[in-house]
Amino acid sequence: MSLVTVLTPESEAELLSVVAMLEAHNVRCFVHSAGLGSLYPGPLPMQYANARAIMVPEDQEAEARALIADFRNPSSNAVPEDELTKLALSYPPPDDAGDLK
Repeated sequence: MSLVTVLTPESEAELLSVVAMLEAHNVRCFVHSAGLGSLYPGPLPMQYANARAIMVPEDQEAEARALIADFRNPSSNAVPEDELTKLALSYPPPDDAGDLK
């Protein structure tokens, strides 16, 4: 089984978010240089010493790339915010909501 690089994240937050998303969708992944990246934090002239890469098995590459594309560019079929607000306001408040002080 060969691994292919699907993403070189731009930040720690992106790395953690994408790995969590892939794992949630049962896409096996491996972070190349996971431990090394923390040895030399911050920008370096030699980016290869600090760069991490998310790798997946070849047979899951297409699924991983599709999930990452959706993560980076949320689709237009997402529920508009005003509809989410209407939905949230349609639920009654919890019984103990008045107790917050």
